[in-house]
Amino acid sequence: MVVLTVARWLLPHFPTVTYLFAVEASIISNYLLNARFTFKDAFSWRGLGQYNLVSAAGAVIQTALYRYLLTLGWYYLVADLVAIPFATGFGFLFSTIWVFKKRKETHEPEPQRGPEPHPQGTEGHS
Repeated sequence: MVVLTVARWLLPHFPTVTYLFAVEASIISNYLLNARFTFKDAFSWRGLGQYNLVSAAGAVIQTALYRYLLTLGWYYLVADLVAIPFATGFGFLFSTIWVFKKRKETHEPEPQRGPEPHPQGTEGHS
């Protein structure tokens, strides 16, 4: 809301542009908070880009379901309350399996293990 208010004050004749600035600020803050607290992951530009894509897809899903429910005659607030969980679930699922998945470090070799010891008294006996 702060970003939207400041952007509208700076660019009063461009309401769509100021709204997009506010939405992007929201996506960035959500990414940073999810990375830090939900998934305990470090910031990465790649992750931010992926999170933006997931957020955009979630917005498309939410909007499509909302519009569909409106065509069925649903009250707009009820339609939105039904659509929001679908977008939220989609966002969480794809954030978990794509954006914040733990990537195995490829530059660290696995520790070397020696030969397994045989139990006492079993070598060479039949």
